[in-house]
Amino acid sequence: MKPSILVVDDGKMTSDGLVNLLSNNFTIHQARSSSEAVRALRNNKDIKVILCDVLVPEAIREIRSENKEVQMIVTTAFTSPRKVCEAMKQGANNFMMKPLEFPLLDAVLKNALRKRVIA
Repeated sequence: MKPSILVVDDGKMTSDGLVNLLSNNFTIHQARSSSEAVRALRNNKDIKVILCDVLVPEAIREIRSENKEVQMIVTTAFTSPRKVCEAMKQGANNFMMKPLEFPLLDAVLKNALRKRVIA
């Protein structure tokens, strides 16, 4: 069985692109808002890692209040250290800059899955 990942991004092109890129190795769930993300997390207990755009800031807080165990990777196209620091303080485990490069993304996801298994 493939590991499950939740992609939270309000951009349809980005979200759909990640689904296409990752669906061979992972089961992908999608959400466009924080409320959709929490609903997806409640309905799919097998989700182990979340890729969340930093521009959906309330998602991090709401997801963490729902599930403290899931690994959360924040993605951003902006280099604002303040936004990244804020996301990490709210509970993100890691962050990646967009555009996402598949080899690096794959390595970060696999590392997050290992941490989830160990935790």
